[in-house]
Amino acid sequence: MTRRTGAPAGAPAKAMPGPARKDAQDESWSPFRAWGRRPATGGGPAARWRPAWQDAFLFCALLAAGAWCVWRAANLPQYHWQWSVLGEFLLRRGANGQWEAGLLLLGLGVTLRIGFWGMVLALLTGVPVGLASAHARGAAALPSRVYVTIIRNTPPLVLIFFLYFFAGNLLPVAALEDAIRHLPEVFREAVALGFAPPGQMDRMLAAVLALGLYEGAYVAEIVRGGVESVSAGQWDAARALGFSRGQSLTLVILPQAARVVLPPLVGQTISTFKDSALASLISLPELTFQSLEVMAVSQMTFEIWISAGALYLMVGLACAALGRWLERRSDFA
Repeated sequence: MTRRTGAPAGAPAKAMPGPARKDAQDESWSPFRAWGRRPATGGGPAARWRPAWQDAFLFCALLAAGAWCVWRAANLPQYHWQWSVLGEFLLRRGANGQWEAGLLLLGLGVTLRIGFWGMVLALLTGVPVGLASAHARGAAALPSRVYVTIIRNTPPLVLIFFLYFFAGNLLPVAALEDAIRHLPEVFREAVALGFAPPGQMDRMLAAVLALGLYEGAYVAEIVRGGVESVSAGQWDAARALGFSRGQSLTLVILPQAARVVLPPLVGQTISTFKDSALASLISLPELTFQSLEVMAVSQMTFEIWISAGALYLMVGLACAALGRWLERRSDFA
C-alpha cells in the first residue's frame, strides 16, 4: 500500500520559509514606504532615507516662508541693521591684540555651566527618587510623590527667587567664597572656569539648585515610567536565576529601561539649558542677561536676539546629536 505524503487535493499550498518569503514581506505596503522611508527594525542599520513629494513640498514651503521673513526684515521701516557691529560682541581683540570671547560668548559659557551642573543635580536627585518610587505603593511612595507634586507645580521662577534668598541668607556662601580666595591661583581659576568666579557664587548656587530640583522632579517621573515599562516577567526571570533585587535592577531591568528613558532624558537636558535663561532675573551674567545688556548699549534688537536664539539652538542640536549617538550604540540597540 502506497503511503501518501503530499497535501490533500485542493488544499492550499503551505508557504515555505525562505528568502522568497522574506522578499515578499519586504515588498508589502506600509505607511513608511508610502512616505518614502522605512524604520530600522531589529536593532539593525537604519534604512536609507528616500525623499518623497511631501518632503519636497514641505521644503519649498519652509524655503518660501524663510525668504518672506528675510524680505520683510530687510524692509522694516525706521530700523537700521548692524550685523557688522555684532561681531565684536562675539569675538573681539583684547588689549594685547589676541582674540578673546565677547559678551555673548561669555554669557554662553555661563549658560553651559548652569545647564551642566543643573542637569547633574537633576540626575543625582531624580534617578534615586524614580527608582525608589517605581512599583511603590502606599506609604512607601509618599515621599517621592510629595517631592514630585510640589516641585512640578511650583513655577521655576518662584523656585529660583526662593533659593536665591535662601542661599544668600542661610547657606555659608560668604565663608565658601572666602575659602576659595585663599586657595592657590590654579584652583581659583579652575573654580571660576568650571563653576563661578567670586562674587557670583550665591547666584550660581541658587540657579543650579533651582534647576536641579525642578528638572529632577521630571527626571524622577521619566525614570519611574521607564522602570515600570519593563514587564513583571523580567523580575520573575531574574529571581529564578538567583539574582538579588539590586542585581535584577542593574543587570536586567535598567538595560531594558534605558531604551525607554534615554530619549525623554535628552529632551529634559535641552529644557534645562533653555530654562537657564531664568537665571538672568537674579543678575547672573548668562546668555539672556548679556543679550539684554548688549541690546541696551548697542540698540540692536533683532540682531542680538537672532544671535542668542541661534546659540541656544546650537546647544540644543548638540544635545540632540549626543542623544542620537547614544541611542545608536550597541548597548541600547
